[in-house]
Amino acid sequence: MSNPFDIRQNAADEPPARAGNFRFGATFSPHILVFMLTILAAIPPLRGTIVSVVNLWWGKSYAKVDFIMDEARPNDGSPYIAGHLDGSSDQYNVPGVMQGSTIAVKGVPTEAFAPNKRIQIWDSPEAPRFGVFGASINGVPVAALPERPGWLSLLLHLAWLYVTFVVGLRATAWVAKRFSRAWGDLPMDRRSRTKLGL
Repeated sequence: MSNPFDIRQNAADEPPARAGNFRFGATFSPHILVFMLTILAAIPPLRGTIVSVVNLWWGKSYAKVDFIMDEARPNDGSPYIAGHLDGSSDQYNVPGVMQGSTIAVKGVPTEAFAPNKRIQIWDSPEAPRFGVFGASINGVPVAALPERPGWLSLLLHLAWLYVTFVVGLRATAWVAKRFSRAWGDLPMDRRSRTKLGL
């Protein structure tokens, strides 16, 4: 009579272990690097696509307004210039960049901070206020963006994004087929996959 609590009752299903049997496995997968480079290369067109979509969706609400500087804040390596819009007392922040010991407007490094200094920016009270991979959606200096992105910008960035992924994924597949290698005797067999539910 078998013991129902014996956890070794299915031991017959397992191959006998051999003392001193050493197994190893190693793989060389350079295509992973190619895939990661593809993702990095897709960031600029993806950023441009998102910025273009936001500018198109809220296009009618954007206007050129005067931004008046009040204070420059280093902000632990992420500097910005605090100020307010002409006709408003609410604080409004514009991204900055360090220029030596001073802080300048990001995108227009010649516009260094000075109290009560005015610059024109694109502002929309309806559009969201967030950054996309370092690019601002709102509060962009007019000097850095004389014309807001439109349909042409959107189509060009979508085409750029498509080409980037097509070329990158094909390169990933080619490198995987040509240069990937595996050594050792550790690949999972079909029985192991079945037991793991794969």
